[in-house]
Amino acid sequence: MPRKVGERYLCDECGAQLVYEKACPCPEAKGHSEICCGKQMKRVKERTPA
Repeated sequence: MPRKVGERYLCDECGAQLVYEKACPCPEAKGHSEICCGKQMKRVKERTPA
């Protein structure tokens, strides 16, 4: 599944966050993995402006 601008991923181990600033151009069938500290990062909700 392609990644969209603004999608966020969090590492439960160290707290690092990854944010997609550019949409992923990969085809729908291509697998993805966001790895940190040797583990898959978890997707988190986008932040909403205050």
